[in-house]
Amino acid sequence: MNTKQYYTLPLLLLLAGLSSSVRAQQSSPDSLAEIQVERTALQPIGYGQQLAWRVSSAISTVAGRDLEKNFTTNLANTLYGRLPGLTVGQVGGEPGNDSPSVLARGVNTFGPGRDMLIMVDGFESTYEQLVPSEIESVTLLKDASATAIYGLRGANGVLLVTTKRGGNGPLVINASTQQGFHTATRLPQFLGSYDYARLYNEGLQNDGRAPLYTDAALDAYRSGSDPYFYPNVNWYDEVLKKTAPISNYNLNFRGGSNTVRYFVLLNAIRSNGLYKNVGDMNEESVNSRYSRINFRSNVDINITDRLSASLTLGGTVEDKTNPAANTTGAFFNSLATLPPNSFPVYNADGSFGGTGALSNPLANLLQTGSYTSNGRTLQSTLQLTEQLDAILPGLSITGAVSFNNFFRSYSNKSKTYERFAATKNAAGETVYTRFGQNTSLVGNEANSDQWRNMILQGMLNYVRTFGKHDISAMLLYNTNSYTNINNTTTAIESLPYKHVGMGGRVTYTNANKYIGELSFGYMGSEAFPKSNRYGFFPAASVGWVASNEAFLKDNALVNFLKIRASYGLTGNDQLAGTRFMFDQRYPYTAAYFLGTANTQALGLAEGQLATPDLRWETEQKLNVGVELSLARRLDVTLDVFRQRRYDILAMPNRTVPQYTGATLPMLNIGKVNNSGFEATVRYSSKSNSPLQYSVEAGAWYAQNKIIENSEAIRLYDYQYTTGRPVGQPFGLEAIGLFRDAADIAASPRQIFAPVQPGDIKYKDQNGDGLIDGNDTRPIGRTSVPTLTVSLHPRLQYRNFDLELLLQGVTGRTAYFGGSYFHAFQNNGQISAIALDRWTPETAATATYPRLSASNNLNNFRYSSFWQRDGSFVKLRSIELGYTLPLNLTEKVRLTNARVFLNGTNLFSLDRLEGYIDPEVASGYPALRTLSAGLRVQL
Repeated sequence: MNTKQYYTLPLLLLLAGLSSSVRAQQSSPDSLAEIQVERTALQPIGYGQQLAWRVSSAISTVAGRDLEKNFTTNLANTLYGRLPGLTVGQVGGEPGNDSPSVLARGVNTFGPGRDMLIMVDGFESTYEQLVPSEIESVTLLKDASATAIYGLRGANGVLLVTTKRGGNGPLVINASTQQGFHTATRLPQFLGSYDYARLYNEGLQNDGRAPLYTDAALDAYRSGSDPYFYPNVNWYDEVLKKTAPISNYNLNFRGGSNTVRYFVLLNAIRSNGLYKNVGDMNEESVNSRYSRINFRSNVDINITDRLSASLTLGGTVEDKTNPAANTTGAFFNSLATLPPNSFPVYNADGSFGGTGALSNPLANLLQTGSYTSNGRTLQSTLQLTEQLDAILPGLSITGAVSFNNFFRSYSNKSKTYERFAATKNAAGETVYTRFGQNTSLVGNEANSDQWRNMILQGMLNYVRTFGKHDISAMLLYNTNSYTNINNTTTAIESLPYKHVGMGGRVTYTNANKYIGELSFGYMGSEAFPKSNRYGFFPAASVGWVASNEAFLKDNALVNFLKIRASYGLTGNDQLAGTRFMFDQRYPYTAAYFLGTANTQALGLAEGQLATPDLRWETEQKLNVGVELSLARRLDVTLDVFRQRRYDILAMPNRTVPQYTGATLPMLNIGKVNNSGFEATVRYSSKSNSPLQYSVEAGAWYAQNKIIENSEAIRLYDYQYTTGRPVGQPFGLEAIGLFRDAADIAASPRQIFAPVQPGDIKYKDQNGDGLIDGNDTRPIGRTSVPTLTVSLHPRLQYRNFDLELLLQGVTGRTAYFGGSYFHAFQNNGQISAIALDRWTPETAATATYPRLSASNNLNNFRYSSFWQRDGSFVKLRSIELGYTLPLNLTEKVRLTNARVFLNGTNLFSLDRLEGYIDPEVASGYPALRTLSAGLRVQL
């Protein structure tokens, strides 16, 4: 899709919507009164809905309109701090390649399978390409009562995404446009050529070698008098823009009658990358950009008085283009290693600078071709529901079929180019040495990715009231077949992943005060042997609405009080290793030599021994919660949980003779405990006040511990991972820098490299007088925070509104490692952090070890010296809006019009001194976004 087509379609649709004569009376969608959560509202739960006051399980929900406050191309990046219990970790800002990590209640397994189950409108699907404008709500299911119905797939939590549907009422048209720009939050702080050269000389001298750069060369670097032979290149400035535009257009229609209800949406979003527009400079390259069109049509039809149908249809068409490579990780790594004085961008004759070992980053963007991809997703569901009141009042049956598909094709056009290293001969003449050669573009259209899943579902529902007794029950049958195919997929991996099972739930309430619920999941998977294929996962929960008791009913202070508890089992079938581990496989070829002639015969070699009784991970979940509302203005929710995951795959702590050639099988013997709490407090103003406000604060904490990992026997207790958090870093404990030769002589010997004054000194953990691998111990924390907090104030005065979301985390560690911080590592750059290096004059104040011009095997070891507190507070979103007066909007036949300014990910308060983003330590930087927009309603 070309640029003109991309912008023309949404603009035409927007103008068509604005010119429509259809009107509907509706208040501002951002008013504080509308966003208050009602106890009688329907709450999404597993395979259904339930009145919020009847929910006795642990569930968190955020409305889709709140997610619109974060301007981003990935829906998952709108969830920071929004859902208590959900830990979202940013991994980068590259448009189209910026999916964060998401965890429900922290980490519960040391196995690789930590992904949550994502359900869109009740069926497994992807969600990151959806847009907030089509989302009704996003719900996180956390405890066993909420997730047991998902069988052996619910242990890591379940995220329910519910899209918007129509309702009884006149047609309402919403249209919006939002325009903004990205900037990088932080880029590495590398030193220029003069500092690089003088500090490199210092490193050589510390290594006992002669300086490389003369005084004349240092003066040339400092003055910039000869940019061709003494260049000073900031490669980030050469290849990156300061800002990159992002735009979004949205148009949707909503309405219906008793017979037909509909919601229709068309959305277009475009985000340009931070690369300079090299496609405008060279026809063989392309500009970096990501664009996507979302469409949705959700229709509900009452075919007869008893038969209804629901059609859910949504999809996306996305295009991604990049110069040089599909993703940008490797390119940014090259920017972080190329010294500023390596060569100029262009030589004096206009040719590209470069060497045989080092390529030119700008030339790589301009002259190595392009990588483009086109992706399409489709999510479709047809559901029929028949009321069976003639058989039993309150009984209904539902059948559904869902098909979801994703396909992405790639076009890789590549070439090579000439670059030249300039030197001077004895006569002072410039001589150019060529590296590489110019070639023509070569295309490769063979690569693609595809997945699809087919779901068949049948459900019986029963809802009935007998006086003060309310009963609702559901029985479900579900089959799911998922296939994932790409160019690297093996024959085994291309086989469908299948889940077959059933589930059920019975909820009973008495006198609107007492709640009891039983649920279960019974599910099997092809991943396990036939004798052990199906698992049963029961759960139970109870609730007591104490505020409906006589002693609290109509109490002026306590408006609502509910106490709830749940316990049950859930499963996780995401296991380590290859598929079908229960079957013995022979994946290798081997040579056998037979007879007196020693004749070679090819055969097969046995792989890892099979695990014939392979099982899924099972988790016991206990949750206790309280919901409280005071004086109709203060709302408090508190949950405390404890989870015990067992049957995690681990390698047994046993050995077999080497001559057997056998590799022991993985066994279900691992155990992890996880516990914590979640708390939210919201205070709201009086609804009749001209100044309306609310302040919501949340905190959620989760701390895990490995109980059993079947580790090999260690020499020292501090070397075991058992008893530690999952992912606990192990390294050397730094205790400062060596002061002088006497300090070195009086300290244990460090074996990694000869040490000098200014090198890092490590603690001798075992007291053997030697610093080696036996002195590694737990240091710092993992990168996953244990505590997340959020602050969400809203303010509305007359036609003005202001909303912020601050998110903070603690209990995590960041690491200053790699080329960003290890000076001259692998002949790389040097960061500004090294200005505080050790020298004889700064021995008392130095915070960085002495410099070395080569890889220092002592100083650059993984150690606590390079660890930092990874806590931070980020302003995830801020929006200031103004709703135009009604007397103005009526003149242009509008019901509502609002203009706004928005900021996303604007700043971070942390202890990393501005060197790196606390979440994105390397690669494509995290982005901040500033934008302005207009939303209108007809």
